[in-house]
This record gives sequence, C-alpha cells and structure tokens, in this order.
Amino acid sequence: MGHRNKEGGKKKAAGEASSVNFNPKDVTDPFELLDMCVAALHDKRSSAGTREAALGALAGALEGVLPLDEATDGRPLVVFALCGASIKKGAAAPAAFAREARLAYRAVGLLALTLRGGGSAEILAESFPMLARTLQRAASADPLTVAAALDCLSAVTFAGALGPDEAERSLKAIWGVICPGAGSRSSASAGKVSPQVLAAAVSTWTFLVTTAAITDAQRKADRASWNATVASLAGLLGADDRAVRMAAGEALAVCVELNLTQYTPRKDMEAVHARVSALAAEAGGKGVDTALLVEQKDLFRQILAYMERGERPRKAVRTSSDRRESIKVSTWAKMAQLNFLRRFLAGGFLSHVKGNKLLKEAFDVGADERNMLSIAKRRQEAKMKEMAMKMNRELAWATSRSSF
Repeated sequence: MGHRNKEGGKKKAAGEASSVNFNPKDVTDPFELLDMCVAALHDKRSSAGTREAALGALAGALEGVLPLDEATDGRPLVVFALCGASIKKGAAAPAAFAREARLAYRAVGLLALTLRGGGSAEILAESFPMLARTLQRAASADPLTVAAALDCLSAVTFAGALGPDEAERSLKAIWGVICPGAGSRSSASAGKVSPQVLAAAVSTWTFLVTTAAITDAQRKADRASWNATVASLAGLLGADDRAVRMAAGEALAVCVELNLTQYTPRKDMEAVHARVSALAAEAGGKGVDTALLVEQKDLFRQILAYMERGERPRKAVRTSSDRRESIKVSTWAKMAQLNFLRRFLAGGFLSHVKGNKLLKEAFDVGADERNMLSIAKRRQEAKMKEMAMKMNRELAWATSRSSF
C-alpha cells in the first residue's frame, strides 16, 4: 500500500498536475488523498482557500498511521518542503497566511510522529531553527500560530531527538516563551505573552520534560536552575487565567514526581502546597465559568492528595464502544503525555496507539502502566541498532577479504 501511489505521488509533486480543483471528500485511500493534497499545494494557481483546505486534509491524512518511509518513498520530503513554504509565508505576512502556517505546523508535527526509518531526526534538525524563530516572536505573533509552533516543536522533538542535547535545546526554546529573556528563569515577564500561549508553552514543556529522562546527576548538577524553574511555575499558580494555573499545577505535579523539586527549599514547597490547597477549594463567583472551575478544583485536589498522601492520579480512556477496553494511567508524567498526545493527535490518537511503535508500548490497551515515552530509551535502541549494523559491516568485510 505504501508504494502503490508512489510514482503518481512523485509525478504530482513535481508540479505536473494541471487542475486546481480540490475535492477530497470522496477519496478513501489515504495515499491518494496525500498525493491530491501535495498536487494542490504545488499548483501555483491554487487560491489561499484551496491551500488551506489541502493542508487541513493533509493533516487529516497524517492523523492516521501511514507507513511512510523516507528511504523508499519520496512523499515525506515533498510534504515537509511544501509545509515549510507555507510556514515561511506565514512569517512574512502573518495577517494573510496565519491559518495556512498553523495548518502547516500541525502537518509537520504529525509527519514526524508518523515517519519511520529515522527521518524524524532530520525533520527536527531542519525545522528547529524555523520553530525557534517563531517562539522568539511569541509576544508579538498571532497566539494561535505560536501555540501551533509549540505543539509542532514538542512533537518533532519527541519523535526525532536521539539524545539529551536536542531535548534540552527544545526545552530551553519553550522556556523562553514562558519566561521571555529568561537568563534568570524569572516569571516576572511572563505576562508579555498571551494567556493562551503561556498555557500552551507550559503544557508542551511539561510533555517534553516527561520524555527527557533526567538523571539524578543532572538534577544535582543543575539544582539552582531547577529551583528557579520550580519557583517560576509556582508563580504561575497565581496567574489571572485559569488555564495557565492548571497547566502550571500539572507541571509542578510532574516536577515533584520526577524528583525535580528535591533540592527546592522547604519554605518554597510549603508555599506551593498552600497555593495548591487554596486552588482546590476556590469558591465560584458571578460570571465564573463553572465547568472550568470544577475542572480546576478536581485537578488541584488530586495534586494535593499526591503531595500530602502520595495518592496517584487515576485516569482511563475508553478505546472501544463496548467499554471493555481502555487505556489506564496512574502517574502524573504519563497523564501529561496522554493529555498532550490526545489533544495533538485528535481523531488519530487511537490509530497511533494501536499502530505507531512510538506510542504503542506505552499506551496500547493492556500496556504496562510503568512504561513511559522516553527519548533516552529510543536513543539507546538507536545505538544498539547502529552497533549491530557496524558488526554486520565488519563481518561482511572480513568475509570478502577471506575470499581472495
């Protein structure tokens, strides 16, 4: 299936499609849909509306688990290049191309999660400078576009990072949105970005922290930096926006669980505890969004129970209509991973859980609840694969020499 439309895809990607008509509604084959989107984006006569529709359909196709492999299929490179062009247009003229850029960011993130054969590492390397520039302009850029860039950076880093350096680079770029100009990692200037962007930045930062597998040695060596980070997140518990407060609460729960607060002064953690307790019991008022208030109180009650009694959170996501199958999580780190991936993958989440190796081990029905999404684990697997390939090359060379 992955090769059936390969030649057709390359032909259309080369700009040979002559029609600007774009009607994906009746297309059922995801590869045919992918090729149709590529053709529409390649066609210089396509209107802005057609390009947006094509990028939306492209993202929809990538929400499924397409067996794309850059080594045998030319589509990923073409898709990435076309998305990059849309993102650059959005940067040059945000008022005119903001929606196109947002859809392109989403498609790049989905492509990285879908691609196999090592291509995601290349996507991260090529896209990071572009994503970092967008985040550096977070205070003045369109909030929805910045949020899309944050999601994209988190997805491509998780999928493509093969070591702690790449993960740390992305974490720093996201932290720069939370604390602009953060040499000191102070939250004093966090108000420079919109609440929507701030909440998205905290959530994506939290997701990446859970995948980075920070060691005891790193925590000890960077204790001052982590203490400042915890202090900044604690400061966000007093933000005016409820979504920001909830994102900061989840981040702090993850920090506690991962022992990132082990060197934080006791008085600072007591202040965090007091604020969490207050948010868990916050009273409503006139004009308050009751549903969101209830959600906030439930979240902070769970955080309080964890801080006071070590009670772990419990969440189950149904994966079948008969309610017999569900994904269960019972750690804050895995909860943060589940929340991000469900939101980002949207309707494609269950398809990825069942068919994407990156997610299957941690989230498939019946998976060990201790299994975590980990960049470090993938790096170890990549090293083992590289060693095996090296041994095979050496064996082949020895065999060839012995034949002479």
